Amino acid sequence: MRRPRPGLVARATLLGGLALALAGCISSSSRPAPSGKSSEDAAQYNMQLGISYLRQNNLQAARDKLEKALEADPNLATAHAALGMVFERLEDPSGAEGHYRRAVDLDRTDPDNLNALAVFVCSRKQKPEEALRLFDRAIAIPLSVSAANRPMLYTNAGTCAKRFNLVRSESYLRGALAQDPGFADALFQLAEVTLEQGNALAARGFLERFLAGSKPTPSALWLGVRIEESLSDPVAARRYGELLRRDFPEAVETRQLLETSRSRG
Repeated sequence: MRRPRPGLVARATLLGGLALALAGCISSSSRPAPSGKSSEDAAQYNMQLGISYLRQNNLQAARDKLEKALEADPNLATAHAALGMVFERLEDPSGAEGHYRRAVDLDRTDPDNLNALAVFVCSRKQKPEEALRLFDRAIAIPLSVSAANRPMLYTNAGTCAKRFNLVRSESYLRGALAQDPGFADALFQLAEVTLEQGNALAARGFLERFLAGSKPTPSALWLGVRIEESLSDPVAARRYGELLRRDFPEAVETRQLLETSRSRG
């Protein structure tokens, strides 16, 4: 059975939480700048502009506005979290970590800040044990003080744990589905995890549920090939393979499929 590749983490999944959290901080960036207002107003205004630029991937403008926000209010936790993402995208991991950790220090009751730091620690620093402790802290924050995307938190933790502990990964991912039975990322990750554990029948079920609500991706179709081969169903495996070659001829997974076919003769 193929084991997960070292360092394999679903970055799109893991980063999603902070992006959603930051989106909720934005009002209208078109309103005029505060005139004669307090430093708190200036900080909020520049933070909102910075987050808006971040969502547009205008990283230099985002950095400028977020740094201005922190000049006006150095204790603005959300601005630190957003600036952490900016520095990470600018390939400055040291700067990113500093701002992520500062955001958590300033507001230990915000699960989105903990999620952002946990994502960074897992994927960039390659320290899944520390990351899972951060995810656990985020998950433990009561709903009464947070409107966090809890299925996403559980899925991120499960994705991180998948690299070194499949049993623990499955537990987190099932926790995500307990929160939202149709959460697509959790369904896909569980399909991979259960296949790695040798339970191809369960993996088939999770993948079918994923595909019922999501468009096929190269990774999903390639996973389907492997699941059906494990279940000794060459017809179903061939069907997944044909879809992969037809719809994603340039994908890495398609090359893997072709290489596997050639190696088998």
